[in-house]
Amino acid sequence: MAAAPLAELHALLAQAGGDFLCDTDLPAPLAKVRFSGSFQGAEVAWEMTLTTLHYQRHTLNDPSAARCPFIEIKPDSGGVYPITVALDLPAIDEPVIRKSIIMVRNYKRLIVGKIEFCPPAT
Repeated sequence: MAAAPLAELHALLAQAGGDFLCDTDLPAPLAKVRFSGSFQGAEVAWEMTLTTLHYQRHTLNDPSAARCPFIEIKPDSGGVYPITVALDLPAIDEPVIRKSIIMVRNYKRLIVGKIEFCPPAT
């Protein structure tokens, strides 16, 4: 992985004085967020698309992909890992972003691919 995107992200975070970058006006059904974290034993730059399940189903017209909350990580793209997090919430706001970043940083079994969090069938 190239160090340049991570170094650039750290410089932007220092300049902004925050822990993440979000250019989306909040609240919104979808937000683009950049932050750093650990993945597969290394510090990486994350480029997260954080969305509601409703937005995923109806606006993106992808009902099969949005049955339940999920995290989907794409392979390293030029030193950045694209990640999509879809949550069963009415909107994305700053507290949701902060909680999602904590979730990504703390979840130890992250893998490239899709992890769904479907409730058990009753």
